[in-house]
Amino acid sequence: MARAKPKAGRENPRPTALTIKGRPEWRDWVDRGAEYCRTDVAKLVDAALVDYLKQRGFDEPAPKR
Repeated sequence: MARAKPKAGRENPRPTALTIKGRPEWRDWVDRGAEYCRTDVAKLVDAALVDYLKQRGFDEPAPKR
């Protein structure tokens, strides 16, 4: 698998951590949920993962994205 080229002007490019495939209707639903929470999809997913893992007893603090 080829690596993505870093974007020009970015000093600390971060690689993609995950990709989720879904139907357009699902993606629209996720977008609306993020907008409702006044955030973007990446931050919504990050917060959801932190909450989910904490609820299941995973006490390790999340590192910076």
